[in-house]
Amino acid sequence: MKIVHKTRNGETREALLKEYFITASLIALLKRVGEEAAKVAPNRTKDQALARIRH
Repeated sequence: MKIVHKTRNGETREALLKEYFITASLIALLKRVGEEAAKVAPNRTKDQALARIRH
């Protein structure tokens, strides 16, 4: 299925509906993996991940 978007300039853009679902599901999956990894990681690992910036 195709979706047609019209811009303000009158141009049309077509996108496949599958692309939207794949992108949305990939973002949700990566978010879930990040949340689970944060739960498993010990506190010292989280603290070490933050680097100080020298001015």
